[in-house]
Amino acid sequence: RAGAMAKRAAVCGLSMQASTAEKSVLTPELFGKLDKDGSGTIDINELKGVLGNTQEVQALMARGDLDGNGEIDYAEYERMMNMDKFSDEQGGNLYVRNAIKFGLLKPDSVLSDCVMVGDKGFDPLNCATNTAVLKQYREAELKHGRLAMLAAAGWPVSELLQPYLSKMIGAPDLLAAGEKAPSVINGGLDNINPLFFMGIIVFSATIESVALKTARSADYTPGDLGFDPLRLYTGKSEPVKRDLELKELNNGRLAMLAITAYAMEEFLTKASVISDTPFLFKSFL
Repeated sequence: RAGAMAKRAAVCGLSMQASTAEKSVLTPELFGKLDKDGSGTIDINELKGVLGNTQEVQALMARGDLDGNGEIDYAEYERMMNMDKFSDEQGGNLYVRNAIKFGLLKPDSVLSDCVMVGDKGFDPLNCATNTAVLKQYREAELKHGRLAMLAAAGWPVSELLQPYLSKMIGAPDLLAAGEKAPSVINGGLDNINPLFFMGIIVFSATIESVALKTARSADYTPGDLGFDPLRLYTGKSEPVKRDLELKELNNGRLAMLAITAYAMEEFLTKASVISDTPFLFKSFL
C-alpha cells in the first residue's frame, strides 16, 4: 500500500494535469526518487515505470527535454519546476523575462530559454550567439571569477599581514607606497622577485593545458576540470551540485566587482582599502 501511495504521489507531481487543483508542485526530492539508477538524469524508461502512460510520458519529455537527448537532467527538471511556478515563457525564468522586457536581451537569444546555471538574461550586446559560444563565455567567466576570488581575498590580506610578517622575519616590506598592495596602478611590482611571476605563469599554463585537453562533449559543464580533492562536489546529489555551481558563479561575479572596486578605491583615495574601510578588514584583529 505504501508503494502504491508513493507511485500516486509521483504521478501527481509529474503528470502536469490540466486542472490546477490536481496539479502538485515538482520538488528536488521527487527528482531523486525518479532517478532510479542514480545517473543524474531521468530517462523515458524511468518515467514509464512511474506513469505507465506512454502518451503522457512523451508529452512530459517534449516539455522537459530541452536539448532533445532523450533524458531530463536536473537543470531541465529545475526549469520545469520554474515553469510550474511562473508559466512556460522563457522556461519560467523571471530574470530573463524582465531582461527582455527592458531591452537587455533579445527575445530570440540563446539565453531566452536556457538551463545554464546563473542565467540572468543580461546580454545587451548579444555576445552569446549560440550555445557553443555561450559555453565559451561561461568558461571564461568562471576562470576570471575564480582568479578574482583569490585576488579579492589576497589583496586585503597582504595589506593586513605583510607589515607584521616582514618585521617578524626581518625582510623588506614589499607593499607599495601607503602600505597598499602592489599592482599596476599602485606600483611596487618591481620589488617582487621575478621568480614569483615565472612560477605564476608556469602554474597558470599548466592549469590551462589541462583545460584545453579536457574533452568537450555535448554535455560538458564549462569550468569543470575534475579538481575536487576535498570532495565538496563529487558524489553529491544533483540539487546540491546545482546549488554549488550557482554559489561559485555568484561569488565569482561578486569578487570581480570587488577587486575592481579595490583598485579604483586605492587609485582615487591614495590609501589602502583596509585603511579606507577598517570596519570590513580590521574588526576581527
